[in-house]
Amino acid sequence: MATLYVASTETYVGKSAVCVGLLRRMQQDGFRVGYMKPVSVSVTHTPDAVLDEDAAFIRQTIGLDAPMEQVAPVLITPGVIESILRGQPHSFAKTLRDAYLAVSRQKDVMVLEGTNTWAEGALVDLTADQVTDMLQAPGLLVCRYTSTLSVDTILSVQRYVGDRLLGVLINQVEEPHREFVRNRVTPFLEGRGIPVFGIMPRDRLLSGVSVNELAQHLGGQIIGRPEWGEKMLDSLMIGAMGAEASLSFFRRRANKAVITGGDRSDLQLIALQTSTNALVLTGNIRPTMQVMDRAAELEVPIILVADDTLSTVDRAERLFGRVRFHQEAKLRRFTELLDAHFDFDRLYRLLGLKIH
Repeated sequence: MATLYVASTETYVGKSAVCVGLLRRMQQDGFRVGYMKPVSVSVTHTPDAVLDEDAAFIRQTIGLDAPMEQVAPVLITPGVIESILRGQPHSFAKTLRDAYLAVSRQKDVMVLEGTNTWAEGALVDLTADQVTDMLQAPGLLVCRYTSTLSVDTILSVQRYVGDRLLGVLINQVEEPHREFVRNRVTPFLEGRGIPVFGIMPRDRLLSGVSVNELAQHLGGQIIGRPEWGEKMLDSLMIGAMGAEASLSFFRRRANKAVITGGDRSDLQLIALQTSTNALVLTGNIRPTMQVMDRAAELEVPIILVADDTLSTVDRAERLFGRVRFHQEAKLRRFTELLDAHFDFDRLYRLLGLKIH
């Protein structure tokens, strides 16, 4: 049986989406697959359980039978942290090992989703290098290319884990950087003994946020037809200037959400003259009938929030830039990109997997 540890050095690089894409393709190629998230620091409390939402989503999507306590066996909750700081004994390594043996039984390949950074998990003695050592799992590093500093990060990981680094997937590469990454960065890394399995372009659908996601994140109320909530938002703009300067300002970006005060109907109407996919009105002030009628005519949803504009902008900016994949359209698009840009044959060969 082969095991692959999917790692990253920062948040929101698409690590979970990569896990789903790999697992789906491996299933299509006839392999019996298993999945685990050995250590989770992103814990959600529900009325029925404490769980990792990404792990639960992948388990359901791939159709795995293993229970959640085995799929995500080590959850670092505030209670766990408190017990560790009090010096209480724990056996997280044994918990992880037992779960791995159970989930991997009768599987051809296991995909393990790593933590966001190499430091996470240190509190329970289960950092990425400790987990890969324990389970003898080679690592696929998923990284975002922003500049040549990204190469420094990849080389640092290689120096840290050595031969345990199986290779790298360079994700979310902006169009201006693609040729440089393909013709300069990739040959350089290959020359250093780091296989590059793929170069994934930044994709609008994947990097965008739906109106429903934004409304839920802000705790806002949507005015408009339910299907308008599926519209995608590429960016945010703030409406806080004078009306005369706002038109040229709003024209700079397409498919945007405009955040402005609920009492600024002048800016709202001007924003609707441009490529705007949502209005976010702050202060819990309902728009005028003129704004509502124009938004309805253009099928632009309006999100009402109670916070002031600055607080709303701060909260909204935290959502943008994250690659969340709990939508079938995003997942389908990412799988298509992975199939087109990832060298599965090379991965299978290095893992010792053979398609029957």
